[in-house]
Amino acid sequence: MILPALAILWVAGIVCGQNSTAQMENELLHFSYKLEQYLDTSRQPCQDFYGYVCSRSANLSQTGRQRFQSFLKGADDGQLMDMEVQLVNLFRSCETGRGAEALKGSQLYRMSGGWPALEAAKSEGGPQRPSNQTLSWLGLLSLFHEVGAPYFFETVVTMQSNKRVVVLQPDTTRRNTLRKFEQRVGEVLQSFGIEQSRAHVAALEVLSLERARRDIVKVDLKEDEEQFSYGSFKQLRYGNFVNFGNASVPRLDWDSYFRKLLGGKTPKDTDTIVVKQVPRLIKYFVLLQNTSMHRLLNWIWTDYLMDIVDTDCHQLAETYAGDIYAHVVQRVTADRAGLAQMYATLGKAYSEQLVGSVWIDEISQVSSRQFLGQLMHLTLNGDERLDAAYHDILLGRRSFYRNLEKLRRFQRRRPPVSQANKDLREFAQVFATVNALLGRQNLSSPLNYLLLGEHFSWSLLAAGSNSRTPGAWRSSDSERRFNAFRECIAGAAAGGSPADQVNPNDLLLGLLAQRQALRSYRQWLGQPNRTTLQERIDSLLAVGRLKMSLQKLYFVGSLIVDCRSDQGVLQQERKRQLTHAILRNSREFGEAFQCRPGDALHPLQQQQRCNPL
Repeated sequence: MILPALAILWVAGIVCGQNSTAQMENELLHFSYKLEQYLDTSRQPCQDFYGYVCSRSANLSQTGRQRFQSFLKGADDGQLMDMEVQLVNLFRSCETGRGAEALKGSQLYRMSGGWPALEAAKSEGGPQRPSNQTLSWLGLLSLFHEVGAPYFFETVVTMQSNKRVVVLQPDTTRRNTLRKFEQRVGEVLQSFGIEQSRAHVAALEVLSLERARRDIVKVDLKEDEEQFSYGSFKQLRYGNFVNFGNASVPRLDWDSYFRKLLGGKTPKDTDTIVVKQVPRLIKYFVLLQNTSMHRLLNWIWTDYLMDIVDTDCHQLAETYAGDIYAHVVQRVTADRAGLAQMYATLGKAYSEQLVGSVWIDEISQVSSRQFLGQLMHLTLNGDERLDAAYHDILLGRRSFYRNLEKLRRFQRRRPPVSQANKDLREFAQVFATVNALLGRQNLSSPLNYLLLGEHFSWSLLAAGSNSRTPGAWRSSDSERRFNAFRECIAGAAAGGSPADQVNPNDLLLGLLAQRQALRSYRQWLGQPNRTTLQERIDSLLAVGRLKMSLQKLYFVGSLIVDCRSDQGVLQQERKRQLTHAILRNSREFGEAFQCRPGDALHPLQQQQRCNPL
């Protein structure tokens, strides 16, 4: 399997030693009582299970931040690893230093020539402080590109056969509608206390440049690219590009640009420059050449700050130091040895139940095992690796914007994030919700099965995908079986359920994940030394207000970590439909909640149930 047998035995020994029967009993009862404030008892589980679980608990992922934030605020640096101190410093500097004076003290602000809208007049009605007139527009962009803010175009540098290959790709992003962009411009200017009349002029300048930029983005141009040696590329005047015509753009100082991007180096004359969407890029160059530095600085700083001033410190820490964040939030939440044991158990269940089935081919199997191996390694041994990765960066507690510059520059120079690491980061997001549910206690067996088991199984299965295409994780040999599964769903929909609106790939993935996690959970409970515990807990839960059981807790816990307040109405409705489609095909759900014929979620008859195994 993924971990050596000795490592699994070692982990199991730790878990066994740490979790006495009395401790498990207290954890389960505490969790059940905690649920009373989150479940909507006005809804019937067999009629609307999604509403029963999520109607009142959609904000759990937000409230779960409080415990994490209290850790960051009260942490003793002497008890932390170096990389954890970095995250604490980022968070504290964000809370105390996000205003105008802190911004003016940042290196990026000083080097770029400042933000004209923010500069105070020398005297009433007097001229503003002049911008850095020695900086060209390409020089200005180089400062922002270096810290990972690729305005107007993005530059990606790779090495191939001992040669640099530089790709210039025009930026075509539109994060907001123009109306929303205008609103956010006003919010940014107001949040920095810019006097109203000056803010009005600055906003007009920003919107004018943004409209011109969007006009270039909207142009439907043929995807093309041209390739040059760096020596010939930097000699170009941009009317020399093929099929573009005469552009009044002078020769640009690309050497200075790349010195910023490459840490003082420039490409060799023989290195390759690939320019994509040439006409669009030249339109940007012409726009920038004809834009004053004053106007460009107002636009670039306003846009740069939009996603910073509107975002709380918790989210900024998660965004810009995500791998440290995932490490610390798990540390605050979980008994990591117990987690590793559950990961190993579910990994074994994956191998026993799905490997070799029609659904999983060799490629998917390898990818899923790689995901499991990485997660196990990070859980048990990842601290030192992460500490070493952040060894060269030093964040302070006063200058938030300076910290942000350092982090963005640091993250830009790191190797691209692999799909497996993206999957790990996505899986780690669940711990924020778990934090809210647990209060001061830590996640350990059996709560890890209740809250993380199915979510982890879903991630483990889908890690076999090399794309976001629905069903890309499936074996190429599964089409005949999948068509039968899809026909079964269509037949169930004909009986009056809304299952026809559910993506069959998502439904299949959900059923397989539930089967894998639920079986492992029941095996854990069924061990001889836990039979008495199960009987006692079920008897205690049955007399509570919610009339719970260990089986019911599994279904509630597996869903509650996926309730999200930040999802739109359409996303929530799709989640509701998918959840209910999975439960209608789950005999175990019907047994746990004693659903009866006529209930919306009464499990389908055996001949109608779409069982993928």
